Amino acid sequence: MKYSINLFGYSVDCELKLVGEGLSIEITEENQKALKQYLVRVLPKYGREATSESSFQTLLELAIDAEKTLDGRMVEPKLKLPYEFQPEIKEKLIEAAALQDVSATQLLIRIIEKKYQEVMG
Repeated sequence: MKYSINLFGYSVDCELKLVGEGLSIEITEENQKALKQYLVRVLPKYGREATSESSFQTLLELAIDAEKTLDGRMVEPKLKLPYEFQPEIKEKLIEAAALQDVSATQLLIRIIEKKYQEVMG
């Protein structure tokens, strides 16, 4: 079953699998890379040392630790984009973001990250 989960303030598309009474979550490699980039970007805001060379496991452990000490959830940094969109493009972006329960800026960041991954491999 396809489902979107929120991990550390970042919405990730995943596949929920049931085997008997056991539940597992599978996240595509592309979405794992996007989550890793997000954690590298966000963890320093919460006082954690994170670099692109950090392992995915280390980043996840740091994120879990950060949320435990926060008494809440981490959030994606808000970003004011330095340019304007045509009104019809902006409306489509806002509508698409609302359908995915994220901000327009977060959706735009995800689109850019996915394209970056495609280009950079």
